[in-house]
Amino acid sequence: MKRGLNPSFFIGRTCRVTLLRALINHTMRDKIYTYLKSQKVGVASNELVEQVFKIKGASPNISEKLVQTALDGDRRFAVDERRQWRIIENGGIPLSEAEFVFLSLLTINTVERPKALIEISAQKLRGNKIIDSFHTFINLGSFEVSTIPLPPDLAQEIKGGVRVENAVHSLFNFFGEAVLVGYDIRASINQLNLILNKLNETIENPSLCLKYLTKKLIPNLNPKSLDDVVSFFKLPIMDVRRTEKEVCAIADIFSKYHELLKKQGFNMLEEALEFQYPNIEYVDFSKYAFDKSFLRTIPQKPGVYRIINKGGEVIYVGKAKNLKVRIGSYFWNTADRLQKIADLLSNVYTIEYEVVGSELAAMLLEYRLIKQYQPKINQQFEVHERAATYGNLKNFILLSSSLNEESVELFFVKEELPIQRYEVLKNAMNLSGIERIIAEMYSENIQHSIAFSDVEAGEIDIVLSWVDTNKDHINYINMDTVCDKEACLKLVKDYIRDEETLQKKHFRLL
Repeated sequence: MKRGLNPSFFIGRTCRVTLLRALINHTMRDKIYTYLKSQKVGVASNELVEQVFKIKGASPNISEKLVQTALDGDRRFAVDERRQWRIIENGGIPLSEAEFVFLSLLTINTVERPKALIEISAQKLRGNKIIDSFHTFINLGSFEVSTIPLPPDLAQEIKGGVRVENAVHSLFNFFGEAVLVGYDIRASINQLNLILNKLNETIENPSLCLKYLTKKLIPNLNPKSLDDVVSFFKLPIMDVRRTEKEVCAIADIFSKYHELLKKQGFNMLEEALEFQYPNIEYVDFSKYAFDKSFLRTIPQKPGVYRIINKGGEVIYVGKAKNLKVRIGSYFWNTADRLQKIADLLSNVYTIEYEVVGSELAAMLLEYRLIKQYQPKINQQFEVHERAATYGNLKNFILLSSSLNEESVELFFVKEELPIQRYEVLKNAMNLSGIERIIAEMYSENIQHSIAFSDVEAGEIDIVLSWVDTNKDHINYINMDTVCDKEACLKLVKDYIRDEETLQKKHFRLL
């Protein structure tokens, strides 16, 4: 019995080249978009080839290649684990909603150290407004400063500066989950990581490099330094190299590049991060139990996430001030991805996350989960190895945001006692629970002799260290200075019933 020729046989080499050229056409992509938009579920490649390209009988492999070629690089489309094509509407984070930190470092060569860090400036941008700034000088020691010809005012500032480890650790906390922006930002991050590695920390933030963006957005400029870009945009000339001036110039240039990116159709943070690099290898979501749309649904809230391999083993536990930014950053297509992240991507199968009320709550939950699961990658790098720093604050009540927006979470801290946590409604009439904890923990007449578990001791280290680092930006009641229980309760009531209390820092009683 004779069999008819398979129509796919005729899609030979010459015909295939013609088809591929046609498929790259924007009109064809728009037709695919329109068809997918009309479907309530995902669509397989062979259906797209039949319904949109009007090709009957193409084999599954050829259909897959045709559609992949047609949609390559178009971030409106994604394929799920069942090889079904779907539209991703507004995937990622809009540039206008992302948080950025502009960074400038000043280094000098000394007898003891080449490229010694002496000054740091940073500005934090959110919603097109500068919301915070950071500036500090690094103390090199009087001997090293005396061997370098420096302007007298700068030499004096350096002498009054702080230890480099303290400065960089404070800067690390200032970064949070923000995207870092600088002229040669990768060089700056590498320099900071050399210092942070001694503290068992690593900067993992995504970054935008103005040098790379200049090459893509203004290809005829060929700048040799930031000064060339400043001159091109006719910005104020930096006659003296100082970080506070430079970080302002970086912010001005970023604003202009933001507009240029929008004109080229790049409105999402992910698009900008990918655009700056040539020859990016796109992440293949087909090997994961989730697709790109899963990343879009993650809330921009603090929390903890677990990365799980195909065997169901938790291989990594992480915390985040912003879950959407942190988890999404693993899948942003950037050429400078850390080896640690590359290792995670090669082992991940699925991701689970849990939202909490604050950064501190995320740190405590992360610590407990690491103790519980003992993940491989955490065992190499993470929380239990971090150095703790403590200030003079030992007995206090920390007042924090809660997962429930109608509530406030209180952390009760007392030397030689485990931490107690209590959540209270903002409109609560009865504060007997808080009154009971205060009486139990802070009464001078009560003798405490409680044995600590390892986990409880670790939690105390985390809280004390976090409070010492963030004491200028949080609300707490110092129980060593409050005269009595009634005064303390009044402060707590004032706090929880003030609608704007999370923005006010008015209970720092030292």
